[in-house]
Amino acid sequence: MDFNSQILFLFSALGAVNGIFLSFYFAFFAKQKTTSNYFLGALLFVLSIRIIKSVFFHFNPNLSQVFIQIGLSACLLIGPFLYLYVKSATAEHRVMQKNWFYHIIPFVLIAILAWFLIPYKAYKSLWSPYLVRVIYLQWLVYIIISGFHLKNTLKKLPAKDKRLNDFEVLLVSVFIGVVIIWVAYFTSRYTSYIVGALSFSFVFYLLLLLGFFKRNKNSTFFEKKINLT
Repeated sequence: MDFNSQILFLFSALGAVNGIFLSFYFAFFAKQKTTSNYFLGALLFVLSIRIIKSVFFHFNPNLSQVFIQIGLSACLLIGPFLYLYVKSATAEHRVMQKNWFYHIIPFVLIAILAWFLIPYKAYKSLWSPYLVRVIYLQWLVYIIISGFHLKNTLKKLPAKDKRLNDFEVLLVSVFIGVVIIWVAYFTSRYTSYIVGALSFSFVFYLLLLLGFFKRNKNSTFFEKKINLT
């Protein structure tokens, strides 16, 4: 691996590794144990697993088929956790306590069944491109639904007389970041497979910088609850 490849590997992998650490922060160490923090941690975790798989596969095409299926299984949960994060930040807490498992358990069961019935190692031609396209379509559907729940907040972006509060800035940034990552992966056949990982690292460090500067002004940047009504 030459020097340029080493830099590319380092930048793309560091974002994913740090994403895992940050996911544990939201899940276990955030000051307020809010539902939205848990879902944001879960979203960062599955995104990081997907990105790590992409990085290693890009630099090692002979990567274990098991690891590839783990990455694709994680990808199946990105959309649901994005939706649950957005929904939990814009809806009543008790609603999410009742309904979150409808968006997670079915896809976890599908991933488990696929592991035993149609493993990637034995059905590679079925997974790529067909099942992979289905996964990206499912991810896109959840992005659209999440965008619908954020429509009132997104309308503030071009408005001169309305400003986003700190938590809305985080919420919109995460949403747009996931959209960028989806586009990067979906168009990777025309660009490069590593673009998705680089997009994640770029978005991740941008969010860290955003959080750093905002926390100097408001220590509850990651803790606030918004009301869109």
